[in-house]
Amino acid sequence: MILFPNELTSLPALSVRQPWASYLSSGLKTMELRSWSTRYRGWLWIHAGKKLDLDAVDMLHLSVDEFSRGGLLGLAKLEDCLTLEYEEQWLRLRGEHLSPGWYSGPCFGWQFSDALALAEIIECPGELGLFHLSHDIAGRVSREIEKTDHHEFVKFACEALAHLP
Repeated sequence: MILFPNELTSLPALSVRQPWASYLSSGLKTMELRSWSTRYRGWLWIHAGKKLDLDAVDMLHLSVDEFSRGGLLGLAKLEDCLTLEYEEQWLRLRGEHLSPGWYSGPCFGWQFSDALALAEIIECPGELGLFHLSHDIAGRVSREIEKTDHHEFVKFACEALAHLP
């Protein structure tokens, strides 16, 4: 099965604050901490929200200017959603979620694999929760990922998605 950019734009998206969105889309981070769970499993877009996690930027000694915001950064495959009920679990998985803060109670760890980063951000609005791109935005994103600078991304994304059951 061959997938085309417009089929890629039908995938759901998750908006994540920077720097975490960049870390997820590059594969450096493999778990996103959330206060809510999802039954969805599979590929989804990683969207960089407009707001930064300023505590993380400060704790990690990062520059606010080095992270693109307000658009799609790439794809990642959501493998599982774990309940992290105890601080010991949270600490054991710190190498995946990379949170520089402290355990603040039960949460959910969304486990990702196979991240694919776009060559550059594709600007589009985000939403809370898992969301789908509007028809107009999906068309614009589809045209954008067909450009030559995203050729490798489309090739790898289509190969990865073609192996879905």
